[in-house]
Amino acid sequence: WDAELSGAAIMDPQTGKIIAMASLPTFDPNHYGEAKSLNVFVNPSIEHVYELGSTFKPLTLAAGIDLGKVTSDTTYFDSGYLVINNRRIENYDGKGRGTVDMQHVLNESLNTGAVFVMRQVGVGSFKDYMRRFGLGEKTRIELPGEVAGNLSNLESGREIESATASFGQGVAVTPLSFLRAVSVLANGGKLVKPFVVEKILFDGAPDAITESEIKEGVIKPQTSEEITRMLVRVVDEALVGGIYKNKNYSIAAKTGTAQMPDEHGGKSDDFLHSFFGYAPAYNYKFAMVVFLVKPQGARYASQTLSEPFMETMKFLLSYYNVPPDR
Repeated sequence: WDAELSGAAIMDPQTGKIIAMASLPTFDPNHYGEAKSLNVFVNPSIEHVYELGSTFKPLTLAAGIDLGKVTSDTTYFDSGYLVINNRRIENYDGKGRGTVDMQHVLNESLNTGAVFVMRQVGVGSFKDYMRRFGLGEKTRIELPGEVAGNLSNLESGREIESATASFGQGVAVTPLSFLRAVSVLANGGKLVKPFVVEKILFDGAPDAITESEIKEGVIKPQTSEEITRMLVRVVDEALVGGIYKNKNYSIAAKTGTAQMPDEHGGKSDDFLHSFFGYAPAYNYKFAMVVFLVKPQGARYASQTLSEPFMETMKFLLSYYNVPPDR
């Protein structure tokens, strides 16, 4: 899609083990001196932060479910827009759906629904959950140059900042820290520390095996189950009309399309596309995030990233001989 930059990372959401991480444009390590730009030496999965857009909505929903403020069946009236602090927030198409439930919020990626959930949660608790998901800090992966996410907008206490953050605008995170956050949804509520070095071999001494660092209880296990069921329905029913439903495996996933900021602090005409998911949804083995910076020729991430995500997931499940869960 002639994107300026693209990247992907795959992790075991149970342990934090990085299975794969890649980006384009890249360079040949055997001939690194021939690289035409220093930018290719940057790993965008950990050294860049992005406003990821609607892939944030499941985190917002999870906070609401975890606090008992909403369930998948909770309804609200969607007029297509709302006004907060004299700022107008619209759905991606500006259209209202009338009375809809939380499943529709994910299926149709409704900004007004994400804001509705944030308001049920409250500005303070919403900020706390984003922090609990680890989005404002480094993951501490053993790779150079990692930066922390920027959640500073949430410190203002103004409702408008939390409202836009509820659908992934106005807060910026690294793709890897986001992958770690959504793995909490997959694994029953655990925040894991990503790692790339599985073990170090020593001559004449025991091997140094990397032990997983896991923080329990970020969300309740039943919250993880409910949001996972909702994300499976997104794939089965709503993602490009349900054409990517897998008859052998349950896959939980969500797309995101976010306007990128311009140099004046506003929004440009460029977009960032993102896609995250995990499978098998109820016996999670792989969590993956894929992103494109400034793709051309397609407006939505569902158009650009659904196929590469699904093809890669299909390969993983086959390569590692993961038994079907359907």
